[in-house]
Amino acid sequence: MRLPIADQITSLLKTFLDVQSRRAEIISSNIANAETPGYTAKDLDFAAFLRQAARQALQTRNQEAAPLPVASPRVIEQPQAPLRLDGNNVDMAHEMATLAETGTQFLTGIQLLQARLRILRTAIREGK
Repeated sequence: MRLPIADQITSLLKTFLDVQSRRAEIISSNIANAETPGYTAKDLDFAAFLRQAARQALQTRNQEAAPLPVASPRVIEQPQAPLRLDGNNVDMAHEMATLAETGTQFLTGIQLLQARLRILRTAIREGK
């Protein structure tokens, strides 16, 4: 059964929050391994995730019984050369900036979800 548009939006916001949470975990792991010789920093392949999700959403847009797809981004190694002689390529400034950006995006997602729930709550009250 296809979800109503209200549930699709809520589902997309939940997926967005899940992805941001997963990215924060990966960045935290990078920071924790900043002194581990040979460690390669990782990140989520968010661009490929968005391309795949958009492609799937377009494919299912006209299908009556298809819910919106929920994919999961792949974890990839960051494509930068090792910064140190021990082969570790964790750049703490980059990781901290990325963590701050991820936190801001998570907060934005929470605010959008709160606004969405307020709209639904208002619609329910008006329908009584």
